[in-house]
Amino acid sequence: MTDWKKVTGTQPDKPEEIDRTSSPLTVYLRKNIEQVTREVEGSNGEMATEWQYDEKEMTVEEYENMALMKTIVEENTSGIVESVTQFQRDAVIDEYTQQLIEEGLI
Repeated sequence: MTDWKKVTGTQPDKPEEIDRTSSPLTVYLRKNIEQVTREVEGSNGEMATEWQYDEKEMTVEEYENMALMKTIVEENTSGIVESVTQFQRDAVIDEYTQQLIEEGLI
């Protein structure tokens, strides 16, 4: 996996955020995709349209592992939140009970 790098592309259509088709071995992740216009060097004011974006390359295996982990986290998020919330409730109740015992109220 590479770090994010700034890339300029000349493709006619907006690049996909996740590109699994350009290469059989590499998945390209893209973000901050912007269309820009610039003057072509050596021309008489001719303008060219390009795409600028941040891009990261991953192997297909790295991407599939990342996607699997994301799915697992998304599927289990509500259960994790419930567990933490219940743990916090139990801790508050335990602390309050201890305080009542120390004050001799129970």
